[in-house]
Amino acid sequence: MDKKYIERPKTFNKKEYNKEYQKKHYRQVTFSMTPELKERLDNYCSQAKISRTDFIRLALDVLEKQ
Repeated sequence: MDKKYIERPKTFNKKEYNKEYQKKHYRQVTFSMTPELKERLDNYCSQAKISRTDFIRLALDVLEKQ
C-alpha cells in the first residue's frame, strides 16, 4: 500500500483551534470616530497602559454604577 493513502490520526491544529475559540467566545465591534477623538482615546490608553477593550470595559463599569 502506498504511504500517501494510509489513514493517519488527525493532529492538533493550534491555528484552527484558536480560530474556533475566537468565533465562539468573542464578537467584533466596529465603529467610526473623528481623528481627534481617536487620538484622545489612543493617548489615554497608552498613558493608562490599558487596551481599548479594557477602556470600554472600564467605561461601562462606570456608567453602570451611575
